[in-house]
Amino acid sequence: MNIKQFSTSLLAGSLWVASAAHGMSSAPSIQSPNELANAQGVQASSSTEAVNGLAQGCYAIQSAEHGTYLKKYNKGGLIDDGLGYRFEVVDQQSAAHFFMKPSSMNHFLLTDKDGRYFASHLPAEISAGRYAGEFAEWKLSAVDNGKGEYNFKLKGTALNMDVRHHFTDKHTYFFDLLNPFNLNSEDTFRLIAQNDCTPFPEVTTNVTGDASVLKGDVNQAVRGFIDPHTHITSYEFMGGKMMHGKPFHRWGVEEALQDSKIIHGPNGALDIIGNLYTFGDVNNRYDTRGWPEFPYWPNHQQMSHMGYYYKWIERAYLSGMRLMVSDLVENEVLCNVQKTVNPASWINPNSCNTMDSIRLQAKRLREIEAYVDAQQGGPGKGFFRLVTTPEQARAVIANGQLAVVMGVEASETFNCGIKDSCDQNSIEAQLNELYDLGVRSIFPTHKSDNKLGGSYVEDGFINVGQLLATNTFFATKECDAQTKGNAFTSGFPLIGDIPFISDILGLVNLNPQYDENIQHCNQKGLSELGVYLVNRMIDKKMLIELDHTGADTGSAVMDIVEARGYSGVISSHSWMHKAKDGSLHNDTKRLIQVGGFVTPYNSNATAIAGTINTILDEVETTPYLAGVGFATDMSGLGGQAGPRGDAASNPLTYPFTSEMGLVFDKQKSGNQEYDLNEDGIAHYGLVADHLQDIREQASSRVYESVMNSAEAYLQMWQRAEANTNNDYVNPL
Repeated sequence: MNIKQFSTSLLAGSLWVASAAHGMSSAPSIQSPNELANAQGVQASSSTEAVNGLAQGCYAIQSAEHGTYLKKYNKGGLIDDGLGYRFEVVDQQSAAHFFMKPSSMNHFLLTDKDGRYFASHLPAEISAGRYAGEFAEWKLSAVDNGKGEYNFKLKGTALNMDVRHHFTDKHTYFFDLLNPFNLNSEDTFRLIAQNDCTPFPEVTTNVTGDASVLKGDVNQAVRGFIDPHTHITSYEFMGGKMMHGKPFHRWGVEEALQDSKIIHGPNGALDIIGNLYTFGDVNNRYDTRGWPEFPYWPNHQQMSHMGYYYKWIERAYLSGMRLMVSDLVENEVLCNVQKTVNPASWINPNSCNTMDSIRLQAKRLREIEAYVDAQQGGPGKGFFRLVTTPEQARAVIANGQLAVVMGVEASETFNCGIKDSCDQNSIEAQLNELYDLGVRSIFPTHKSDNKLGGSYVEDGFINVGQLLATNTFFATKECDAQTKGNAFTSGFPLIGDIPFISDILGLVNLNPQYDENIQHCNQKGLSELGVYLVNRMIDKKMLIELDHTGADTGSAVMDIVEARGYSGVISSHSWMHKAKDGSLHNDTKRLIQVGGFVTPYNSNATAIAGTINTILDEVETTPYLAGVGFATDMSGLGGQAGPRGDAASNPLTYPFTSEMGLVFDKQKSGNQEYDLNEDGIAHYGLVADHLQDIREQASSRVYESVMNSAEAYLQMWQRAEANTNNDYVNPL
């Protein structure tokens, strides 16, 4: 049987790529006797480095035995338009040139110039695949060939078989039983570097320059900013079917940022929470298409689509973001509502239990870190680095990378919601668990009361959430003379007037009564369990987030913090109470005076400057560094800053050069180009543009405080770690 009759053969349970012998009865030879010697294979210091170094590279695949090259050809058949690959006697230029896109560590998608995948759908089928997936994914391993180079094995993920090249026409059999010893075959290949591949589809940062300018001295103050309140993993909260899109996907951006109709339905009709919470209109409709069109999302208003694709984060990092806090987030009430009203949530939803969700999201952050590492050349080489100490953060930043801290923002953390059963022992066990997961900051309360304390009270949608979480609406009182509260309206909140919501909740006969002439604060303060948690967090040098605490709860936490001389307390996104006149509340001032860290919720460059100045007025009365940044709260059911009001007449000009010397053009994602002047902070990549807008539009006082904010946070964290007060303080 002549080898030209077969394109691939199955031998010994391996995938085989056959040579085209072109009429020869013996193994083919290369066109030039010097070509094999002259072709530059992969050189590296280790097999691990050899594999990791293939990332984003361009290579031809060559027979290590005979120097023939893998080439695409028409083999006939129904699979993948009849196209496949085989080894032929051709030069490098005529060979298939594959772009090496990592799908995970040591695993790659190989695409040729036409965007076809090196793939195998059947044991005896090597084809030019049309889409990414397990049949197009290959685990590569490097083998020292004894000649100063590494050859490579390729194992298919789906079939768990090695690619094998049968290079003679004498023993080409379809069944492995006829060739149990793999005679006349090879399973290691040379990769020869090329420079003309078609890159794998990807979002671009649109930043040019040498990123090594971000490196520094670990013993010097950090120059750059922190975003202390982000939600990179919020795509997994509310059952994993509310927030569409992911920061990464093994199969690339086409999967990570695909059309959101898969969970939001046609025209976003099933995006009930997103439409209601964002626009107050359950009947809101929009174009759901994602990559590469992006006709509607991401935009600065919507709250139900992921804003943290990893390339968008990378653009923000390149602009000078040195530190970010990613809060693992859950809302059990909204999760259960989502699982009820959206059919997409009825199939394989994530658990709504807060601790289950936190564990999953912590795992996802580790996966993001590993994925970015794979894209950038191996473990530790990616820009995205999880840290658990300020010293570790400083080392990461000095190495020119982004330090990422894990926090938790939820109402039922430690399974300590009002309906839950928790005690000091269960809190202690789960606090230790979170610490071991890498969590370093926690919100004692969030959107509803729990057994730790009372939350910041809100009417309407949030009051319904309080009812569902606790079986009662918020119990309020008139705020004290210096505290600004919220207005409340008697009767079931208006959300219940929407028929299907009222049917689902079954609570239309409840009519809470509120004094509509006063400003309301929460009657509930810090509990004994809350006192225990705060003291134990201080013992463990963890950072306490005071946003979303009720007025009395926040004051009691500050009593403990002050008594123990502890600086590790934070207001990360403007959710502490304000004073009656809208200025800083006394508890916020206490927080600043004890050495804590305050950053406001973001707004456009003009508006945020005013807020930062107000905070700076207080910070500058302390001995601490005047560092105040901005917090985005993106993808955490929080809208983003739109364009400045005067952007049309006084726009941010593109391209611009950052303080660090890198050049930023308008960000492009697929077919969509983003301009801060028109789009505001549509996705996280526009944080870079926003920073430049602050640099140009705000005072030097404001810009300097932003660029000192990462250092200010690190100094606060270091003061917390240095605290030696072991007293147990109970202000109740």
